[in-house]
Amino acid sequence: MHFLGGLLAAPILFAMAITGILYAWNPQLEHMLHRQALSATAEGPARPLSEQISSARETRPELRLSSVTPAAPATPAGEETTAVTLVPETAEQNRFEKPKDAVTVYVDPASAEVTGSITESNRPDEWLRNLHSNFRIGKFAEPISELAASWLLVSIVTGLVLWWPRHNRTLARNFLFRKPGRPRWRSLHGLVGVAAAAGLVLLIVTGLTWTTYAGSWVDVARSQFDSDSPEVSTVLHPTTDSGEAGRSLVDESGTAGVTTAGADRVATAAREAGLNGVVVLEPPDSPGHAWKAEEDDSRWPVNPTALAVNGDTGEIVDRVEWAEYPPLAKATSLGIDFHQAQLFGLATQLLLTALAVALLVLIIAGYRVWLLRRPSGSLGAPPRLGSVVRNAPLPILFGFAPLMVLLPLLGITLLGYLAAERAVRAIRTSGK
Repeated sequence: MHFLGGLLAAPILFAMAITGILYAWNPQLEHMLHRQALSATAEGPARPLSEQISSARETRPELRLSSVTPAAPATPAGEETTAVTLVPETAEQNRFEKPKDAVTVYVDPASAEVTGSITESNRPDEWLRNLHSNFRIGKFAEPISELAASWLLVSIVTGLVLWWPRHNRTLARNFLFRKPGRPRWRSLHGLVGVAAAAGLVLLIVTGLTWTTYAGSWVDVARSQFDSDSPEVSTVLHPTTDSGEAGRSLVDESGTAGVTTAGADRVATAAREAGLNGVVVLEPPDSPGHAWKAEEDDSRWPVNPTALAVNGDTGEIVDRVEWAEYPPLAKATSLGIDFHQAQLFGLATQLLLTALAVALLVLIIAGYRVWLLRRPSGSLGAPPRLGSVVRNAPLPILFGFAPLMVLLPLLGITLLGYLAAERAVRAIRTSGK
């Protein structure tokens, strides 16, 4: 099983480890590539947020406002700009993925002048995310990375089982005093594998939570235990004048947008309500609804507070705190932020980079051990897996069966491998 996992997954995992390192450092890469757009230079107090939005919308009047991320009030000049995301009129709101042709325009808060723009599909974050998950081939290729992650989990478990009887000496001593050649490479493989096992398992599990097949079990669990993430209600109170609320969706040009006063009131209300980190403001998409203000901050302590704010009055009509999230919803949210190197900032970036490098070393050392061990002219594979499965102790089979169900691609490929092995054996037998 350990050999089969390496055979099926190692080449894919090698590429995913490299792209994962790049994605972990995406914020720094983005700032290098778009320094001019992301850096404010003017000095003085910030102009009204509505004025900044108007400047951004003048660059792409055919698009409607999707969200605004104001520069923090205390940010010194030269550090941060206001981000105004504009999307096509027909685009639907999606908190996890920006619609096609969405553009984020950056505005200097002190001068209200546009510093640049980024098409979301060309943003390093989006480009690297697709490279890591589907190698930029398309969504149909995403099961390939899910398959590799599933087999990596098996390789870690089986690797620990293979190593366990040999742990009579410390790992470092075991490595340092090995003779050069296959024993040294094998010892390095075991040393790195045991040291990184827990972190790699955490990385795998958090990555599988939003995959197509294994991730569907998370959705089932959340629905069964009523653990969906709570959402603020943006429906305004029935006594609110729906005509007045509707006017907050129309600007001077008569297109879907936001009035001058509405954005400023919402931003002020959010700050006064205690949202002091990175705050994303979303306008209502229909009359009779409030704005949404959400703190997008993954530093410790995690506190993604969300508000619904009446754009006409600045009144907070609903509020959702982190404490209201069910445990499973909290775990899923934290897991995704961890896997994307957004949780706790630099510390997680360094940790995930170390885990990815450890995985690269594991793969290289594993291939080296295999090349030194295998007989010349042969694959050097272990005996047939079918006979091993038939003779395996029942506790192992009972333990592995749920894993095959939870990770469907693992089960399908294992059964496929057994079927292919049996077919090849039958062909060879009939040929004799």
